[in-house]
Amino acid sequence: MSDLQVNKEALPSPSSTVWCLTQNVVQVEFEWTIQQFAFLNSFENWGRYHSAEFSHKKTDQWFLELFDDGQNMNINLNLINYTHLSDPIRVKIAIFNKKREKIFPRQHCLPKNTISPSRISVNEKKMLLESECLVNGNLTIYCEIESFITKPPKHRAKLANSLEKPFSNSDQLVAQLEELFENMKFPDITINVRGRQFKAHKSILATRSQFFAAMFDHPTKEKLTNQVEVEDVDPTLFNEILRFIYTGRLSESTMGKMASNILAVADKYLLDQLKMECEIHIINQMSAENCLELLLVTDEHHPAFHLKKYAVEFFRFFPSEVMETDDWNKAKQDDPEQCFSVLKEFVKSLD
Repeated sequence: MSDLQVNKEALPSPSSTVWCLTQNVVQVEFEWTIQQFAFLNSFENWGRYHSAEFSHKKTDQWFLELFDDGQNMNINLNLINYTHLSDPIRVKIAIFNKKREKIFPRQHCLPKNTISPSRISVNEKKMLLESECLVNGNLTIYCEIESFITKPPKHRAKLANSLEKPFSNSDQLVAQLEELFENMKFPDITINVRGRQFKAHKSILATRSQFFAAMFDHPTKEKLTNQVEVEDVDPTLFNEILRFIYTGRLSESTMGKMASNILAVADKYLLDQLKMECEIHIINQMSAENCLELLLVTDEHHPAFHLKKYAVEFFRFFPSEVMETDDWNKAKQDDPEQCFSVLKEFVKSLD
């Protein structure tokens, strides 16, 4: 018997796709019925099938692939036009029996950037034949995908779009500001950060930061002595903050490593634009590491406290990944009560 060809009659109608949107979680359900399966009374080569495409948004479209490897029937989840997942997803796969009960259920959590295709189900042919999953020679596969959409809230959407081209400065002007930051010619103030000295210009600091503007608009000690003492910021971090004040830019690597800390300092120095950039970056690039960092924030006045809801949602999808981090193990040893509070908050979010 020759290998099976794609059966167009098995493709589902548009009505078989169900949409559900709640906060940052998008769910799509898909049923795939493969007809003409009456031959499955043997263990011959069952061939290969491809389902129709299904999706819940333009950037992530999928199709299922069914094929055998001799003794087993396998199901792969494939991305269309992309090689990596753009968002983390949770996949549930099952097969309907004659009573429309879901049998052989499987569940997988696939993090962002997972390479396609992904094997999501393996079942022995013998078990399938004995399970009464064939209905009039048809085999129906059920697939459900929940995506954690790392997308800023609506009130930040306009800001997110503007950050794609955040500045109208010419390249020459930006280059000159970067050169001024690197060479720091003709400075008129010194900032002492835990023993490390940074030269700067009052006019630029005051123009870019309301914090410094208030400091230099009055006869403060700092204005009169041209010396500013900073004890609550790491010098390396402050250097990046100063770079942003001068150039309006931070590297992707810096933001990736220090976004949460930069957010706190940006809040202190009233750098609203930088603060918003950090928030958007954290939401869009949520990982097990920065998720845990946000989950452990307990001070309601912390500038990142309002981002905890995104961390809780990420933790709901990938609890094992978060709890496998070194920081979780350290927190569990140093402050088990705080870890217990995180778990309580997680359970509460399921209600």
